[in-house]
Amino acid sequence: MPSAQARSSVSAIDWNAELQHVDGFGGSGAFHKAGSIMRLPEPVRTKILDMIFSQEKGIGITIVRNMVGDGGTWGSKEYDGPTDTIEPEPGVFVWDDPEWETKKNNFDKYQIWFMNEAKKRGVTTFMSTVWSPPAWMKTNNSVLGKGNGKLKPEHYQDFADYLAEYVLGYKKHFDLDISYISIANEPGLAPNYSGCVWTPEEMNLFIRDYLGPTFKARNVPAKIVMPEDMSFSEEYALPALNDPVTVNYIDVVAAHAYGIGTDVPAFPVSAEKGKTIWQTEYMNQGAERQTYENNTITDALRYANLIGNMFDITGISAYFWWWPAANNGADGSDLIRLANDGSNQAIKPTENGLFRVFKRYYAFGNYSRFVRPGYVMIGAEKHPVDDVMITAYKDPNTGNFAIVAINNSTAKRKITFELNHFPDRVKEVVPYRTSPNENLKKLDYVKVSGNSFTVDLRGSSVTTFIPKAFELPALEDMKDVFSTYEAEENDGQSKGLVTHKDDAGKSHLANVRNGDYIKYGNVNFADGSANGTVEKRQILSMNAHVASLHGGTIEVRLDDPEDGKVVGTMTVPTLNDPGRWVTVSTMIDTNPEDGAYGFHDMYLVFKGKSKEQLFYVDAFTFGDGIESP
Repeated sequence: MPSAQARSSVSAIDWNAELQHVDGFGGSGAFHKAGSIMRLPEPVRTKILDMIFSQEKGIGITIVRNMVGDGGTWGSKEYDGPTDTIEPEPGVFVWDDPEWETKKNNFDKYQIWFMNEAKKRGVTTFMSTVWSPPAWMKTNNSVLGKGNGKLKPEHYQDFADYLAEYVLGYKKHFDLDISYISIANEPGLAPNYSGCVWTPEEMNLFIRDYLGPTFKARNVPAKIVMPEDMSFSEEYALPALNDPVTVNYIDVVAAHAYGIGTDVPAFPVSAEKGKTIWQTEYMNQGAERQTYENNTITDALRYANLIGNMFDITGISAYFWWWPAANNGADGSDLIRLANDGSNQAIKPTENGLFRVFKRYYAFGNYSRFVRPGYVMIGAEKHPVDDVMITAYKDPNTGNFAIVAINNSTAKRKITFELNHFPDRVKEVVPYRTSPNENLKKLDYVKVSGNSFTVDLRGSSVTTFIPKAFELPALEDMKDVFSTYEAEENDGQSKGLVTHKDDAGKSHLANVRNGDYIKYGNVNFADGSANGTVEKRQILSMNAHVASLHGGTIEVRLDDPEDGKVVGTMTVPTLNDPGRWVTVSTMIDTNPEDGAYGFHDMYLVFKGKSKEQLFYVDAFTFGDGIESP
């Protein structure tokens, strides 16, 4: 009999088993984070924008979430803070100023620039969330949430008119169509930044008696979103959903996902009422999440599973990351973190043109690049085998589709995909894989035979399959310090090196002799940080997994195997035991002048006194320091 690993498990996917529609995947530039991108020098600025919004060159995010300006003065104007309000005092709108045409270019400039850059790359959906109404509408006379600041009841109509003017004014003055308006961000929270406290009953009353009727009377095209509670639950929306009047004004029930674990809840009332469900903000929050591991494939798999489960169990139609790219104080907020020079952010801009791309960016892209607005989720055998999760989506208009397969096991899993009732026989599919050593890599075509195809899902991977007729180009091969570097999967090597497999089928590099090398091209060391916390700044270590014969050293060189700068050296002891695998490490020189800083080709050069084989090499990883054995 074939072994369990050799047998194929089956995921049947039914084209006709239609579930919810897909609105897209989103992210925000709020709190001046779009300004961090705007200030980047070219060509880095365009590169980052393409990485966020372009389906051809990036992960194709399709929704931008904005902050409705409140005019607050907390924070700093460049780094972190609120944005301009359209109504700084009762009845006075900024566009009524006789000098408006000369002032408008500086009004809400970062978010408006960000939306326009997204539009250039095909984005048409813009959502704007209120953190706080203007201070003059609040019980605490401040945009801050402190003191349990609420919207004064006598200003409910003023606030409804304010949101109507915001939507209509952004169209008239900036040619931006605000597609969705959310009345509150985390309404149960009273923060020391922009915020406004609402009870569920107050939200219901405001939408039912003020916002809904106002939008209807003034033909405001934006759809109403609520409640955007901090936790992933529909509880805050229930009074509105169960009100026979309010429910007809609500288009989207949205929630954030802070505090969520592995159990993803259903939203039964929202579903029963036929409401679209969105997850509109999440990130790695808290000190315990700001670690090197939470930037690697471990983190990427966590989010890939979470997204798939939310589509399947909750029935979401859109999933948002918080900031897709930003210059801030923690890695966990971003998919791409813009590096800075370490100076005081409150005094002047600090971006230095370098950036760090985390593994979760690519796993997010396994969905966002391929599962597009207008798609419909379709039924699939979700768990054909333990540790594997399958979800599937289709474009009912074109016949395009995306199948997202997650293998949470470290071992490969053989899966057969049955394409039931798919239109026109699909002859080949194209896989795009994120794994410990691959970043949304485009792989060779897979043949479809008899409406099915069989593949080995690599261990710890996320793979998206789309039909060849709709294939997308490969992304730039940009490596990083968050990936594993398999020795045999390199970009160039000395002629004598060979690949061997052990009894378990695991590959490694053999016949390593003095002067041999392997190359990895276009490695992004960024600012030399593996962990973005202040105390770990520019600290980078490297590890090699080796089995020693006669021992030697592994030099880490930049750009040339002979003359390139040596930025680290790992010593491999003489063990004369090819069956004993050990890890050796070195700190990496990350100085900005000639160290591992920015983009470089990386060479691993093997040295030793023996003329015989020195050692076997399995893989290389980075870290934020050398741990004691």
